[in-house]
Amino acid sequence: MNYLQTILDWSEVWSPLIPLTVFFIKRPKSNWVKPVVWYLVVAVLLILCADIVWKRKFLHIETWFVENLADYFRGTDGRISNNMFYNILSVSRFLLFAWFFNYLGTRFKKINRFIPLIFLLLAIVNYSFFKNINDFSSRQLAIEATLLLFYCLFYFHMVNLDDRIESPLSLPHFWVVTGLAIYTAVNFFIFLFYSYLMVQSEQYAKDIWNVHNISYIILNLFIALALYKAR
Repeated sequence: MNYLQTILDWSEVWSPLIPLTVFFIKRPKSNWVKPVVWYLVVAVLLILCADIVWKRKFLHIETWFVENLADYFRGTDGRISNNMFYNILSVSRFLLFAWFFNYLGTRFKKINRFIPLIFLLLAIVNYSFFKNINDFSSRQLAIEATLLLFYCLFYFHMVNLDDRIESPLSLPHFWVVTGLAIYTAVNFFIFLFYSYLMVQSEQYAKDIWNVHNISYIILNLFIALALYKAR
């Protein structure tokens, strides 16, 4: 069980490597591939940093970390956390997937004239006045999940109305959107209540994050399938 937990603990680092491997083997040229690959690279780098902060004792860098970097990662409770990387990833994920949807229809281009800018402004206001960036922002991640789920449902609606499409399953980007829809739908309530859970029951919060990690693996498997099918 500890072995399985270790795999899940590091899944946010290794699972994006699956679609990245597919990308480097297949080298698809479709326009929508670029923002997806950028997201995978950014996710690996940020979560690798987050896991290093989290696993610093396991990695035997606790003393060095506390002496040199600890003050940069302290939340309002004075504890060292890796939440900054998740908050940055949330902003990056939304902006990169908004860019991805930009290639899937002119209607998305119209939506993207204002939604990403509003989201970015809300994030700046959130961390400037309401939230320490080293504290997990349930507000931001829940908003991000809501907006991305809206993009996904709007995509499914567009595909369903397009008579030129014989089967959505034949569209490579359909699998990216499906994986993203599953990920955001599963994690909306986790994100929404995670800050509360960390205060009320830290162990339960840690346990429920396994659900997030499993859904994240599913997302990356769907992205890998999409990249395999892409041209």
